[in-house]
Amino acid sequence: MNDNDLQQSLRGIPSLRGLFVTAMPDCLLFHSWMRREEEWAGEEVAAYFGDLIRANSQGLRALQAWSSEMQVTIEASDVLLVLRELPSDFVVGFVFEKSAPLGVVRVHVKQVLALLDAMLPKIQPEQRARGVRIAEFLVRYAPDAHTAMQRAALKSGISLALLNDPQQLTPDQTRLFENSVCDILGLDALSL
Repeated sequence: MNDNDLQQSLRGIPSLRGLFVTAMPDCLLFHSWMRREEEWAGEEVAAYFGDLIRANSQGLRALQAWSSEMQVTIEASDVLLVLRELPSDFVVGFVFEKSAPLGVVRVHVKQVLALLDAMLPKIQPEQRARGVRIAEFLVRYAPDAHTAMQRAALKSGISLALLNDPQQLTPDQTRLFENSVCDILGLDALSL
């Protein structure tokens, strides 16, 4: 990432107080920018932003309204927070002043996301086995991530040890695994 280009762009947004890029599914801080006077702990903020996106996905799924193109906007007493999940396994969190007009915020978010899309590393799905991508999707979006793989093992009839090493799955096992994940998440198909 070219920090200078990003910092120049962000300084042109007077109402922006901070920006956090979180690597998913582990909710780890990838990059951050804050005004000098802000004293936020970037790693902690990034972890919570990743968790917020995960919880939002689960809530939308419960309403049968889940979409991979979602944006979360939170209006708090002193900040306006916008979270956006990118297809490249990142969540971008924008912290604006509460007084910033929502329409202007949306324009700035769109501009910065276009810049970040060009700067963030791209992981091509073809580089990873489909079983690996299915496992990552399950862990990211399952309502109970720590038991999701066990549920998939029971539903698919594939051993948990093999599902924990999904690049070793045969094409038939991958299909069974994918079907079990769709069933667990209540989806007709996975968008991988």
